[in-house]
Amino acid sequence: MRLTETLRMIWTNLLQNKSKVLLTSLGIIIGTLTIILVTAIGKGGEEEVARQYSSMSAETIYVNVIYSDRLDFASIPRISTEHLAVILEENPYLEGIYLRTTLFQETRIGQKKKDLTIAAVTQGYSEISSLPIAEGTDFADADFEDGSRVVVLGNNVAQQNFASPEAAVGESLVINNARYEIIGVLAKKSEGLQGLSPDDSVFLPLQTAQNGDMLDDYAIPQAVGLATSTEVIDQAMTRLKSSLDYLLEDSTMYGIEDAGGRIEAALQSARTMKMLLVSVAAIVFLVGGIGIMNVLFVSVKERTKEIGILKALGTSKKDILLLFLLESVEIGLFGGIVGVLVSFVAMPLMQRTGIAVSPSVEGWVIALFFAVGTAAVFGFYPAYKAAGLKPIDALTYE
Repeated sequence: MRLTETLRMIWTNLLQNKSKVLLTSLGIIIGTLTIILVTAIGKGGEEEVARQYSSMSAETIYVNVIYSDRLDFASIPRISTEHLAVILEENPYLEGIYLRTTLFQETRIGQKKKDLTIAAVTQGYSEISSLPIAEGTDFADADFEDGSRVVVLGNNVAQQNFASPEAAVGESLVINNARYEIIGVLAKKSEGLQGLSPDDSVFLPLQTAQNGDMLDDYAIPQAVGLATSTEVIDQAMTRLKSSLDYLLEDSTMYGIEDAGGRIEAALQSARTMKMLLVSVAAIVFLVGGIGIMNVLFVSVKERTKEIGILKALGTSKKDILLLFLLESVEIGLFGGIVGVLVSFVAMPLMQRTGIAVSPSVEGWVIALFFAVGTAAVFGFYPAYKAAGLKPIDALTYE
């Protein structure tokens, strides 16, 4: 039997059973749509992680207190600016390092009072943590040394409390009944820095916070360093730990980690979620494939006499096998194409819910491959059974 004749017979049969074909392919349609959506969600999640950490240098190193239920804050040794000077001198793998203490203080801006995050920092904070100034100026060296009453606002704080970031420069705010001049506003950061949201914080020199009695036993400085390159991260962390071991009475209270590890962990979580979602889609395809197999078994029974006539006319087992297998594949292809078309409607709807999705040609190709592959795999056995029927048995089947 010629291939064109085989395709014509398949097309005629599908047109005569449109509702059955549609119901049969429903599982494939849903499976295809699921594959496309989960691929888009997975890729969108990876891109969102990459975007959130885009301005965080992978060379960044954090030195944090290891918290526990029995931790006595008063007994924790503090890292000081004098310690930083020694660490930098001894560590050729560090480009810079600064201290950052985060606390909450009631702040009055104009007539409004609110609790804001205060980030008390030392020199080098803006360069090491990539916090450029958008309006005004950054702290001068004298501000850090003298503890001047000046602050730099996060972008959101400036926009929410003033007409614009530009308008905030030169104004003032009150913390602990002391007035501080706003000298600058940071560029919008969008992502956090290990527990700190720069956009929603007020930055001031660490010495200023000490002079203003803002620091208590719970305000423990965190050291943030920047390695010279990603290749020497391990050496920088090892040398840093060695310095802390003899600079502090008990350095075991501090842990050291790098931002690159955090970025990779976040990306790995996104990839794991993507694989879980793909597994769910595979189960949907499995159900759809079983549906195709069941319908083809019914079709073989309904067309047993037709198969007998074809065999009596000399049609080979191979042609019968191909006839039913191609019919299964066409059902899978139809379901895959419909699923792809439906995804063009579903994708914008998902984006409106706030879910990060990123459609890709890769997702559509994978979905179509799975649709056709599933139909072929589950359609083979019914096709094989049809090809194995004996002509006499098929012709006398009731």
